[in-house]
Amino acid sequence: MEPAVGDLGEMRAFLEVARLQSFSAAAKALGLTSSSVSKQVARLEERLRVQLLRRTTRRVSLTEAGDLYAERAGRILADVEEAQRAVADLDGTPRGTLRISAPTILGTIRVAPAVLACRAKYPELRIDLDITDRIVDLVAERIDVAVRQAAEISPASLVARRLADDRRVLCASPRYLRRHGTPRRLEDLADHDCITHNMEPVPRWTLVGPEGERVIQVSGTLRSSDTLTLRDAAVAGIGLANLPDYVVEEHLESGALRRVLPEYGASKRAIFAVYAAPARAAVRVFVETLAKALGEGAAKMEKTAR
Repeated sequence: MEPAVGDLGEMRAFLEVARLQSFSAAAKALGLTSSSVSKQVARLEERLRVQLLRRTTRRVSLTEAGDLYAERAGRILADVEEAQRAVADLDGTPRGTLRISAPTILGTIRVAPAVLACRAKYPELRIDLDITDRIVDLVAERIDVAVRQAAEISPASLVARRLADDRRVLCASPRYLRRHGTPRRLEDLADHDCITHNMEPVPRWTLVGPEGERVIQVSGTLRSSDTLTLRDAAVAGIGLANLPDYVVEEHLESGALRRVLPEYGASKRAIFAVYAAPARAAVRVFVETLAKALGEGAAKMEKTAR
């Protein structure tokens, strides 16, 4: 079959629908209308003379032919995009589309500003930022850079560059500390109202200090799955919190929160940028921009600790 004008656009539309199992979600991801995506997929099916998708009022699924086409079309589109990136990189100018994935809180507070800085500096660069706590498959989902938080990362055939320590801060509001006192030892935490994440049935804080790692069981009157809610509760004087430094940076600077037990600010985790090698220009400049932002944030936190 001779390639027709628009085949790649139709292929991309179909692959997004197949990946997200939704025409509306695919349209949002592509920056198109649902009707436009639907028409592109319908034209593709007409050209191929086969049904690729089963459509119902509630869901979209692949037919056997659709499953086969998605597998091969995905490889073709990845090759085309790689060819475009290679040509775009010849003069070293970041351009083309850069797809980034980052966890929710870190992505909002640290990664998004780095994205905006890159976009402002490199007008030929298009950036697609996915803020999600889901661990993405870089190859299958065509992600150029994934920002991850972990103790260590050793991805097969990928680069994992360590950008910064993922530091924690034990903190509370001045009002809470006036009412309940300031803990001087880890053992004092047992006497305090500790605001905790509800991921574990029994709340524990893993703290790294002068004597190494300590796991402390704590208790309190408020638990939440949302980190920003925990921070706001600490600011409101409800209790002590153990939070990422970038979440409380501004509140420590303003005095709304105060550090306690500052010698326990370390963490075994780090922040990594994961990407394929060799890195193209757009990946390199973004990773450097993010590393600089994380370094500046760490320097500001060091000042508040003095």
